[in-house]
Amino acid sequence: MTRAYEQLSEGPQTGLNINDLSYAERGLVRKIKVQQSSTVTNDHSEGRFATVFYLEGDEREAAETFVAEHSDRLEEINFSKRNVIQTSVSQHIYDWILHATGERELTKHETVVLEKRSDGTRWIIDREQYETSPNRRYSISEQYAVRMDGLSVSTVFHAHEDAIAESDLENCDAIAGEIRYLLEYFRVEESLECRPVSLEGEMAVQKPE
Repeated sequence: MTRAYEQLSEGPQTGLNINDLSYAERGLVRKIKVQQSSTVTNDHSEGRFATVFYLEGDEREAAETFVAEHSDRLEEINFSKRNVIQTSVSQHIYDWILHATGERELTKHETVVLEKRSDGTRWIIDREQYETSPNRRYSISEQYAVRMDGLSVSTVFHAHEDAIAESDLENCDAIAGEIRYLLEYFRVEESLECRPVSLEGEMAVQKPE
């Protein structure tokens, strides 16, 4: 094992010389590399972004390293629009970069993903849809997600005393989409104590008495 690979084993690195790795080691290394492009108009930064090298499985740590390395420059980018970061990296890495910048906060469970945005919007999305169809995540018409505008999951949960059924949430103007994913999040989130039940044929959760 080379010294360069040992360093990568300790965490993502910038300034790595790929030639310091053995041929076999190079095949195990991934990188965050931003390609400057004149076709992306939402890029007001100057100079190049340092490449972050990492090992597979360290994607979140690599994104955090990238953000720490370029914190000042990232403040100049409007992440609500197509930008040079988004067009250079995979959606999975971009998700963690947004998380590290505070633009979005991700909480992943086995069945659902909660995405909190800096504007107060919350999305709860089917986990498989989130991971495999990133371009179709944010649609309330495809029945794989629910959106909450200006409401937190905790606020909605604690607004009801005992059981919470689908019909209890359907008439809330701030909630749109597939309600069952909000109920599923109630079920899997450890800080929200409840159990799944059926009430008059509706999906629901029951709080402890």
